[in-house]
Amino acid sequence: MPPFNISQKLKNHQISARNSLGQNFIFDENILKKIVGFAGDLSKGQILEIGSGPGGLTQAILESGANKLLAVEKDPRFFPILSELEKTFPNKFKVLIQDALKVDLRTVVDSPLKIIANLPYQISTILLMKWLNEEICITNCKSLTLMFQKEVAERIIARPGSKARSRISLKTELFTNAKIVFNIPATCFIPRPKVDSSLLHFEVLSEPRYRFNPVKLDQILTYAFNQKRKMLKSSLKALFSNVSNRLNSVGIIETERPEVVELVKFCDLSLIDE
Repeated sequence: MPPFNISQKLKNHQISARNSLGQNFIFDENILKKIVGFAGDLSKGQILEIGSGPGGLTQAILESGANKLLAVEKDPRFFPILSELEKTFPNKFKVLIQDALKVDLRTVVDSPLKIIANLPYQISTILLMKWLNEEICITNCKSLTLMFQKEVAERIIARPGSKARSRISLKTELFTNAKIVFNIPATCFIPRPKVDSSLLHFEVLSEPRYRFNPVKLDQILTYAFNQKRKMLKSSLKALFSNVSNRLNSVGIIETERPEVVELVKFCDLSLIDE
């Protein structure tokens, strides 16, 4: 097997991390294997990895016995390193030099699909929201095992009443069961980021948790959380005539702020007038 030595690989290929791409690489082999372990059985279907970089997590996935792995990496500087792994794991591994935001999960026919990634910080929430907004339940994706900045991870799983509650918390709850499985200190990365990170595991639901109108729900959450400090009767008045009655009809108190409202009530609100 190729050595895991990430620092040496970067040095050999004269590659330094680019802050503009949010590149921070885990160099601890034990942590990389631990991340893969939380993804469960990888012996069937396909694995998708985003932001492979120098291939530390990539190698851990392949060595775990993955059936098939597609690595999507935007930075072409890493192609020679990843190509070495292609040779070591023939017919198991393919590298795609592409922007992950252009990958459509609905085109992946292999099932089950599992996503494992140390996501680049700059696109982590953008990418997660993209997958959720594409109604991930209708794809072959069964789970996501993803790294985020610790504060972002806490926002993603925030429950009603938490000040961290946001649009992404609600969308995550609508389509998945998500939890933080462990935290990783900044000292485990090259280069060292300013904050610690958390690994989240998402179990994708077979169907959305509640019935909802996609367009209307997006409008409601956008208006509500773009003005989090306002009461809902104020932030949503542009969407509904007689907004107080509309809110009360689904059990929302008009003076509440969005972070205290349960997901099901927002979903019910999106169905009014259907």
